[in-house]
Amino acid sequence: MSLRKLAETIELSVQIPDDEKKIAASAVLHLEKFLKKLNAFNKHLNIIYNPFKEFQSVSDDSVKKYRSALWTYRGQIAENFQELKDLYGLCVKDVGYFDSDTDIIQLLNAFADDMDGFETQEKTLLNALANWDTSNYKDNIVNTITNVKQEIAEMRQMINDRIIDHINTNILVKDWSDGISDDLKKSIKEKEPLIVQLYKEREEQLKKLI
Repeated sequence: MSLRKLAETIELSVQIPDDEKKIAASAVLHLEKFLKKLNAFNKHLNIIYNPFKEFQSVSDDSVKKYRSALWTYRGQIAENFQELKDLYGLCVKDVGYFDSDTDIIQLLNAFADDMDGFETQEKTLLNALANWDTSNYKDNIVNTITNVKQEIAEMRQMINDRIIDHINTNILVKDWSDGISDDLKKSIKEKEPLIVQLYKEREEQLKKLI
């Protein structure tokens, strides 16, 4: 088989139908919405996280005095997490369409593991916020939010660097040149590879020596 024929065969083997590309694009859109909501969740945690980190201590009386506000804040965290779970379901539904791809299966399993870890830490935080009578209330809140933030950071990296990248590269077939102008892209594709240029130059030099 010639190299040209092999290249054509490979190209045909990776062609993705338009309907599948639409599903892949929808998956990326839902993943990006999930990331946006995840970032908003993270910022919302800072409402209590930043001041609690700065305080040397928080008295029991202060906790009891403002526990109504803390309970409202706790409810908002629960609502935010439920919205994330709903978006997670949409992401899994779209990405799961490509479950014949073993890499996709691995990515979905990793996503599920991260989501389970996130949910565990979120429940720990909700319990900590409601535990008014503990003597180290402030430290418990700071520690549990730190753990939640760590889960968020790991999930954000996994979605960006692994899932979205895999979909763009292997299904939507995007590459680094997608963001540049058509004229520049054309000039790049028309330009001979450097190795070919060097080979031709070397051949010309050899001819002159003969």
